[in-house]
Amino acid sequence: MEQFGGDYGYPGAPRGVDQMRVADFQRLQGTVYLDHAGAALYSEQQMADVVKDLTSNVYGNPHSQSDSSMAVTDQVTAARHQVLKYFNASPRDYKCIFTSGATAALKLVGECFPWSRESCYMYTMENHNSVLGIREYALSKGATALAVDIEEDKGLEKKHGSPSSDLFKISRHSNQRRGGDVLSQNCQNGSLSAVSENNWNLFAFPSECNFSGQKFNLNLVKLIKEGNLVGLPSQQQQGQWMVLIDAAKGCATEPPNLDVYPADFVVCSFYKVNLYAPIIGLKSWS
Repeated sequence: MEQFGGDYGYPGAPRGVDQMRVADFQRLQGTVYLDHAGAALYSEQQMADVVKDLTSNVYGNPHSQSDSSMAVTDQVTAARHQVLKYFNASPRDYKCIFTSGATAALKLVGECFPWSRESCYMYTMENHNSVLGIREYALSKGATALAVDIEEDKGLEKKHGSPSSDLFKISRHSNQRRGGDVLSQNCQNGSLSAVSENNWNLFAFPSECNFSGQKFNLNLVKLIKEGNLVGLPSQQQQGQWMVLIDAAKGCATEPPNLDVYPADFVVCSFYKVNLYAPIIGLKSWS
């Protein structure tokens, strides 16, 4: 409190935390709840609004054409647009897909990505277990999986004022692959050659690490997609790179601006604020 007391309770908000607790979370009286960041509690006012909505409207199956069905479709469409707006993502370029959670969203990416024996799944060491799990889908298709550490020279960025590949240093760990062949040997030194330009590769990193709280520079998105990151095989050498941002933690305070950082996939966890967890995918790929 001595260090951060001035920021406690959202001092610039219409109501502070203490006021919200008394008015909207009366059931917490005498209770200490320490998991609000991972499992946010619904407020009494939210539940009152939900009950009012459900008892005032008739919602049907969204897959038919009745009035009650169209009412659901309108609500879902509005929710999708609200999510895209939250990330400053154009509906022309992105689609919002609701899943049961962030893990299910990442699983969907792993299952549907066009892996091949020429593909590479590269991911930062600081990642959620669900992101690491995508390795199994890549490896099962014969692709190579590669973990990396990324160090950023923030002092250099302040000095030059613009992002460049010189700001980042990539340290590679050993390659993972099921079954050896020429590609595995070529990848040992972190470079691939004679690979089709139609090949697809995926790079995954979190906007903010769940464990350490480290925030990654989102300029990585463009540098990776353009093949301009030092230590990353060039686009001509290894086909096309796509980028996945795990924003499950980061979206709560600083959602990625997809107009500035056009990642191909963004996974977020709105269950932390009592909503579903969508995955946002690039329309041109889907």
